Amino acid sequence: MGKVPAIRHGDTVVTEAAAICAYLADAFPEARLAPPPGDRLRGPYYRWLFFVAGPLEAAWTNKAMGFVVPQERERMMGYGRFEHVIDVLEGAVSRAEYVVGDSFTAADVYVGSGIGFGVQFGMIEQRPAFERYWQRLSARPAALRAKQIDDALAAQQPQTPG
Repeated sequence: MGKVPAIRHGDTVVTEAAAICAYLADAFPEARLAPPPGDRLRGPYYRWLFFVAGPLEAAWTNKAMGFVVPQERERMMGYGRFEHVIDVLEGAVSRAEYVVGDSFTAADVYVGSGIGFGVQFGMIEQRPAFERYWQRLSARPAALRAKQIDDALAAQQPQTPG
């Protein structure tokens, strides 16, 4: 399908950003980016990974297309209504430092990227809880290193005439 992002790890190809996050967290358990199987936090970890991939993405895509779910049909949608999805997301990032317990996980990678993208492109409104959460995530040493790598790669790309 020409999907981006996509990774190849050995003979395994994985597409879909949430699936990539989950796969890498499990493939490299020493990084401790996922609660181990059997841990009570495994459920919330999956919930927040797939909340962004499902309800949030569907809600903001419909909003961008100008589609408003009629109130009497909200239960037919996987997300109900846009405002409810954003309120739930705000609650998730307001309860603690991270969305799953007190440790950074791959769920934070994906939730954080969803919030960062959503706010940057006007898909979701800026809220203080989103700003605080994004500041915590983007100040992490690994995030700073990734940004440096990304910026260096972007600088190598040929510029097209405007």
